[in-house]
Amino acid sequence: MSAVLSEFAAHAPNAEICPACGAPSAGASRAWRFVNARGETNWLQCNGCSSYFMDRDYHVDTEVEHTRNMTWGDTEQGAQLNQFKQRMYRSVLHQISRYQEPEGKKLLDVGCAYGGFMTAARSAGFDVLGFDIVPEAVEHVQNTGLNAQVCSQTKDFTLYTDPLDVITVLDANIYWPNQPAELREIFNRLRPGGLLVMRIVDKSWMARIGTLLRQVSPAQGERILRRAVNDHRFSMPAKSFLNVLEKVGFRVISASPRGAVHSDQTSVPVKISFGLGIALWHTLGIFLAPGAVVIAEKPE
Repeated sequence: MSAVLSEFAAHAPNAEICPACGAPSAGASRAWRFVNARGETNWLQCNGCSSYFMDRDYHVDTEVEHTRNMTWGDTEQGAQLNQFKQRMYRSVLHQISRYQEPEGKKLLDVGCAYGGFMTAARSAGFDVLGFDIVPEAVEHVQNTGLNAQVCSQTKDFTLYTDPLDVITVLDANIYWPNQPAELREIFNRLRPGGLLVMRIVDKSWMARIGTLLRQVSPAQGERILRRAVNDHRFSMPAKSFLNVLEKVGFRVISASPRGAVHSDQTSVPVKISFGLGIALWHTLGIFLAPGAVVIAEKPE
């Protein structure tokens, strides 16, 4: 399906807030209209956090059906991704171990999909729990002997109600309808000193490039924009995301593209982009990587 991009004819947002930072969407700027895996979508840019976000209301049933049609939501392909992402799972667990020993610790994986990280965390010594919006994924996880629940928000998770030691969110926050609210709920579910560990996606820099390039070469610009937003509901700059974490009350203790590569089988160009991104982030504070691993602590 070819993309069709154009400026909005009018600004009439459906979503009431920027899903990335929670600012009222009435102050957002028009960005683009194009066709992706969600069909034809309108996008706005938040004037507060500079995120691009999809101008469409969130409905859980619609989101579940959409996810089922994506690789990570498909019963067969979703389970296969468990093996593909082993490099990232090992990296995340290694980084967690720098701050917490796993033995006897409770870990909740938000957006657990088909349980690949849960299995790796259990092998490392964590007592693991998870939840996801796709019932088939949760059933798969349960069939492996792990505890998981079907729900769409942390506040609805009821399998365990005591404070948690670690909550992980790997490539899931870009589908949330209200990120600050979800992060506040995660903050409340952690014990003092507990960790939030996230793999975030940041291709907002790519979206900016695509926006500029389409003025010269519409086809190339559209191609970059499609890769930049994929099927996500928003695209947020990494620095803006760190600001949101701090406003919620977290103390960011680590944030880097290092360790965020999904797989040993990840393409060479993507690995190179991560390498350049690591160098730029740690020397100049410029974020130009496809993603990062962020670790934040709930203060004692």
